[in-house]
Amino acid sequence: MAKIREEKQFRTGGEKVVFGLVFCMLSLFAASILFAVGWAFLQSLKANLEFWNDMLSLPKNWLFSNYVKAFKSVEYNKYTFLGMFVNSIWFAAGTSGISVFMHCITGYIFAKYKFKGREAAFSFILFTITLPVVGALPSLYQIITTTGINDSPLFLITALGGFGGNFLVTYAFFKSIDWSYAEAAQIDGAGRIYIFFKIMLPFAVGPIVALSLLGFIGQWNNYETPILFLDKMPTLSSGLYRFRALTFYESDEPVYFAAVIMTMLPVLAVVSVFGGRIMKNVSVGGIKG
Repeated sequence: MAKIREEKQFRTGGEKVVFGLVFCMLSLFAASILFAVGWAFLQSLKANLEFWNDMLSLPKNWLFSNYVKAFKSVEYNKYTFLGMFVNSIWFAAGTSGISVFMHCITGYIFAKYKFKGREAAFSFILFTITLPVVGALPSLYQIITTTGINDSPLFLITALGGFGGNFLVTYAFFKSIDWSYAEAAQIDGAGRIYIFFKIMLPFAVGPIVALSLLGFIGQWNNYETPILFLDKMPTLSSGLYRFRALTFYESDEPVYFAAVIMTMLPVLAVVSVFGGRIMKNVSVGGIKG
């Protein structure tokens, strides 16, 4: 606390202005999100006719039955709400878990081992990170459809790349770990695999958990990828999108909003339970050990 007070005292006038502007912008952003979620929740408790008559009023009768109706009626491609929920779980958890594990492997290798072509490979990786994803989408679509891993849990193998933004994070973290721990283990006869799994990975538990949670949240909300490659196995995000498009002219809007709110609950639960841990281990510009 004393250190924080010292930092506040030594801030210049310009820094105080910048901090004030950033605080105001983030506060407005948070308020806009809370308003949107609150509005959607209130609309989910109305009758359909009441919703269309007045979209800003409070519900006359709080119809929590809309949530039961949404759970039973929302369906796409023979998958019910529960089926799409299960698809969302394995897709989000599998993709984020595999991706973070591969990023740990590649980040560790580039941080701790010297080999021929290392600098050239690292430069090439940095170059690929700057390329827009859309540019590689046609070739990626062709590869996935040709190999037949679309509409299958085998699609998760596409997360085995090990490069991207998380690679830079894991690389920086393993770079900061003293190699003397590994040298001590090598004296005792430990091999490289043992050192990685038993010594290095335990150091990285905090960042790994934080990156996995952030990845899970991102993949839970990802609807473009499942629409393109998992149309026959829809997740909640892609399934609701398709359901809304198919029932646009005959939809019950409050029921649709109830489904949207239920889709948000797992992410809100993750943020509520693990938000402090994420903020503790992830900071602007890097990670904390």
